[in-house]
Amino acid sequence: MPEIFPFRALRYAARDVTRLVTQPYDRVSDALQREYLERDPHNFIRIDKPLRDPGRQGTVYEQAAATLREWTQKGILVRDPRPALYATYQFYGGKVRKGLSALVRIGDRIHAHEETHAGPKADRLEMIKATRAHISPVFLLYSDPQKTVNRILDEAAAWPSMLKATDDFGERHEVWLIDDPHAIATIRGVLATSEAIIADGHHRTETATNYRNLMRAEGARCEGPESFENVLATLVNMDDELTIFGTHRVIRGLPSVDLSRVGEFFEIREPSDIRAALETERARPAFGLVEPNRPPRLLVVRDTAKAASQVKADQSPEWRSLDVNILHTVILEGMLGITPHHTAQEMYVGYLRSADEAIDRVRAGKAQVAFLVNPVRMEQIRTIVAKGERFPQKSTDFYPKLLSGLLACSMEFVTVGR
Repeated sequence: MPEIFPFRALRYAARDVTRLVTQPYDRVSDALQREYLERDPHNFIRIDKPLRDPGRQGTVYEQAAATLREWTQKGILVRDPRPALYATYQFYGGKVRKGLSALVRIGDRIHAHEETHAGPKADRLEMIKATRAHISPVFLLYSDPQKTVNRILDEAAAWPSMLKATDDFGERHEVWLIDDPHAIATIRGVLATSEAIIADGHHRTETATNYRNLMRAEGARCEGPESFENVLATLVNMDDELTIFGTHRVIRGLPSVDLSRVGEFFEIREPSDIRAALETERARPAFGLVEPNRPPRLLVVRDTAKAASQVKADQSPEWRSLDVNILHTVILEGMLGITPHHTAQEMYVGYLRSADEAIDRVRAGKAQVAFLVNPVRMEQIRTIVAKGERFPQKSTDFYPKLLSGLLACSMEFVTVGR
């Protein structure tokens, strides 16, 4: 794994930051953005995904940077006095996901697992150029079967936390500081032997890399690890039991929908509970098919190799056999005419975490059809990444999301000059 570093976190002075934190910027709809803006005058949305204020000078990015400076000067945001690592725990559904927040050296040992689009990267590049700060963490996975890092995190978490928040879904997030030199050295030693896989934050990671290259080209120099050479990340042990949701597809806007040929590739069943039936069908790719005015049906691939052969990509059999690749190639493109160009332009296909919401949209006439999708398994992620391949976008949905506004890292020590 790339080298990790303790850092002086930039964070809210308040301990309970429930009213101040947000979901990651790419999960914030226009309605949720407005809700955050109304929730508290110091909500982090004003930095991470603000609306431009016509009464202030500058672009929306320059205004975000000005807000960051203003809140720091007023003590709303404070910087910890000495470098540290941070235990970042998320409590949900009787489980706990144990994260380590640190700066991570940008490099080729950080492996992406999903494709990215240009638009979000351009937006995030403008934001990091204006703020000169890592304002939200990427989510990285590492392997530590012996759980050595977890034990150190647990020792920190035995004390009262320095930050706490309850997110929009009722999940609890807490942060503890780790500044013991021996603990930091042990953690760095364990992680030095592991590869890093991006779970969430592909656009932000690529943006951090692009920003690093840009700053190097301009002859920039930094003092210490709080720099453009590193990216802010929360690292989670992939050997823990992690929660991954499927990302369901809803189709709207097509002139017509003809699925009369699904029997060529799929066994068709009509279970009483489509969600339970889909969850138990993991030996072969399978989808829940939801259409208007009829009970949901389960589609199970008859012959995985035959279906995967329809995926005309120069990738491994494991990649071509992924549920989402078969869905997009055999059904969306092969039967509905929705091409990769359409999906890249965000045409015809919407993505939802909730199966209930996908079903409801079809029932309410807001979607023509929905496809319910099983979540990707961790062993599939390991296999695909080890082959140097990436999943299509919207293949994985790790839960809970890392909040924006818990920890940030300023790069105010940057000096420019050749």
